[in-house]
Amino acid sequence: MSKAGGNRVLVVGGTRGTGRLIARLLHERSYEVRVLARDPARAFAELGSAFEVVAGDLTKADTLPPALRDVDHIIFTAGAPSGRYASENLVKTTDYDGVIHTLTAARSAGFRGRFVYLNSIGIKTNSLAGFLINLLKRNTLVWRRRVEDKIRSSDLDYTIIRVGFLLDRPGGERAVNVSQGTLPLAFRNRIARADVAEAFVEAMQHPRASRATFEIVWGKGLRRESWSALLDNLKPD
Repeated sequence: MSKAGGNRVLVVGGTRGTGRLIARLLHERSYEVRVLARDPARAFAELGSAFEVVAGDLTKADTLPPALRDVDHIIFTAGAPSGRYASENLVKTTDYDGVIHTLTAARSAGFRGRFVYLNSIGIKTNSLAGFLINLLKRNTLVWRRRVEDKIRSSDLDYTIIRVGFLLDRPGGERAVNVSQGTLPLAFRNRIARADVAEAFVEAMQHPRASRATFEIVWGKGLRRESWSALLDNLKPD
């Protein structure tokens, strides 16, 4: 999908992982990309001069307004670091409070675009993998389930995308299943970060993704459908 209208996108979480892939893909598609960073110098060194880096900390609401000025859309992929233990206080202040701080700053800035939020599948379906992740990152799936309700009750346009286990693999090679159910968090439900990056950039302005929640994982076989076609059947929450 080509961009229409708003050209400046704020990526919260754009300095690492899936967020960084999203920021780079946006730039490739000629968007102006602003990235929120606690350490702007480090982020600038990693991302390069093509990106606007603005200082801010999700856990400190008063640092966010400069990043929210004059942005057309917001993509939020930030969360407590994966792969190591995180206390429940860190999880709550990042995965829950950080989202609320961003929504509040967006409203105060008169934001009228779409807020696109990255979440995990399995937040409403019990599984062994979900249990283990909640032990490692204390109750992260609980706080992420709760913050979805806060996003939906805001007066902002939004899209919530729940993703499967993330793999560092090339995108566009495997079929993608788009559904609006509640898949369990299990390794069979996985997807490449590169495919997720495409999903976010496409959903950001797709009309059927407005005020919708959906889940994406790899399907069987090769990719045959465009993202536009995959998103055309979405229903609002």
